[in-house]
Formats: sequence, C-alpha cells, structure tokens
Amino acid sequence: MIQRLESTDYPELYRLQQQAYRVEAELIGAALFPPLLQTEAALREEHPTGYIMRLDGRLVGAVTVDGETITRLLVSPDYFRQGIATQLIRHALEHQALRVVSTAALNEPAIALYRQFGFRPVHQVRRDAIVLVTLERDDVSNA
Repeated sequence: MIQRLESTDYPELYRLQQQAYRVEAELIGAALFPPLLQTEAALREEHPTGYIMRLDGRLVGAVTVDGETITRLLVSPDYFRQGIATQLIRHALEHQALRVVSTAALNEPAIALYRQFGFRPVHQVRRDAIVLVTLERDDVSNA
C-alpha cells in the first residue's frame, strides 16, 4: 500500500536508504557514495516529503520529492524487480508535477525506469568519482 511519508517513518526510511544505496554504490563501483554518508539526524533535519510503500507492515520502498524534483527513489534489495519503484513513481506523478531527477550515469536500471515515464537525459556532471546525469520530463501533465 502506498501512503504519504510521515516524519514517524524517518527511522525506517533511513535504514532503507542505507540498504538501497549500498547496492547502488556497488553497482556503479563507487567506493565513496555521498548518500551513504548522510546521518539519520541529517535526514530528519532535511524533513523529506513523498510517498512510501509498505508490504506486511514493512517499509519496502520510498520516493521523496522537493518541488518538481525526485530527490530519492529507494527499494529494499529484498524487493528489487517487483515493480515497486514503478508503482511509486506512477503514484508520485499522479499527485504532483514532477519534472527533474538525477542519478548516477552508470545506474542503467534507474535511467531505464525514468525513461519509461518520459524523463530524458539533459545534463551530466562529475561529482568526485561519480558522474551524475540529470533527467527531465517535458510534459509534466502526462503521467
């Protein structure tokens, strides 16, 4: 079930972030992956908003947003390839005009997923050892 992210979900969100970003860091070969350096306190201070998915009471996925930007998309490694990220993006797009997302250029599964929703690469920038690609949607009214 998808529901709005609440501040009471932050501890679970933090744990999910650590699990999911460890897998992404490994996928892209990043020894130092900045999202893994965020502390739980920093996440609480950020006060992210968005949507979460729970299965059997367990937080298995989340998408956070800031304005028109997707700031994180997380799925528990135990639930990869089960359509959770797709459902979360679809839900978020149905409730908000989202236009921008960034991910590692080497994260081909994420880029392919975002492309399915009309996001297209528009810019790349190197941050330390990681190349980030920014993707944008032109038609924010069509989810």
